[in-house]
Amino acid sequence: MNNLFLNIGLFILLLSGISSSFAESAPVQSAPEDASIQSDVDRVVDWVKKNNQPVIPAPPLNQELPPPPKKPVESKPLVESPPMSYSKSQAMMLGSLPETSSDHQSDSAQAFDAMVQQSMPLSPRQVVKLRQLIDQSQRAAVIPATVPPKPVSSTIMVNLAPGTTPPAIRLAQGYVTSLVFVDSAGSPWPIASYDLGNAKATNIQWDGKGNVLLIQATLPYGDSDVVIRLAGLATPVTLELVSGQRVVDYRTDIHVAGYGPNSKNLPIGTGVPAPASPTLLSVLDGVPPSGSLPLTVKGGGDCLAWVLGDRMYLRTRMTVLSPGWTGRMTSPDGMIAYEMSVSSSVLVSRHGEPVELKIEGL
Repeated sequence: MNNLFLNIGLFILLLSGISSSFAESAPVQSAPEDASIQSDVDRVVDWVKKNNQPVIPAPPLNQELPPPPKKPVESKPLVESPPMSYSKSQAMMLGSLPETSSDHQSDSAQAFDAMVQQSMPLSPRQVVKLRQLIDQSQRAAVIPATVPPKPVSSTIMVNLAPGTTPPAIRLAQGYVTSLVFVDSAGSPWPIASYDLGNAKATNIQWDGKGNVLLIQATLPYGDSDVVIRLAGLATPVTLELVSGQRVVDYRTDIHVAGYGPNSKNLPIGTGVPAPASPTLLSVLDGVPPSGSLPLTVKGGGDCLAWVLGDRMYLRTRMTVLSPGWTGRMTSPDGMIAYEMSVSSSVLVSRHGEPVELKIEGL
């Protein structure tokens, strides 16, 4: 492109020089202006050929040359320097203020120093250290004097016969204990009313219609009791409340012998429920019976099984169809503990579909 413009410039210079030289020697012609220009162009072309110069075709007379290409404008960042530090920005803001007289500046500096010393006598490092000490004090204030109690969930069977000792519920200050009342079939047994022995040491919450009591100790140590009346049951249930123990009952499922008002779909001929078995209670809590051997259950998900002598204990949420069981207990969350004869195969019902469980380890 540069060579093209150079050649065009040379062409114009030669054209002007040759035209002037020819104008002195050649006679005046009366041809039109365009024909004269064309004859001059032909003479220049002949001269270029005689001097062995490359011939560049001239552009048409009325054609405009293309404008030269524009150089791309390089974009520069708005901020060429990194942002100022905290101390530099402070110094810049102080430097932008107008100057004051030396006498007035000396007096104001003294007054300013006195005010700063009175309002903020601590240095920044001392302020941070003070906040750290306050944080340590707040953390130490919430640390208990002893190790927090161990939380447990258990199942108990209430015996309403005269002369029996009421079961104990372990409480702790700052922890809520839930008492869930169910009947022998595992159905919720609604609460009719309750009475608390020491209302200053214990706090109870109840929705007024359900089968759950929420109890919390308000004092770190103390003993009390609570009497609960269940709907349709003539004998009240008495529980002992003990606080300040190393173990706290988070949830206690309380089984009451008999069938409550919610057990309405019982088979015809169902009599008085059998007395509670301590072994089934432990199995229901997931605790192996004493002296038993664990078994492997395949095809049942979270099922557990143990063998003790000629009896087998199965913990599952499914209904056992075969073999026939001799003992059964249900928790409010749907877990069932079975006592049955030893068998390598158990047929259960899962959502209405029969499923076979394989028992290994016998």
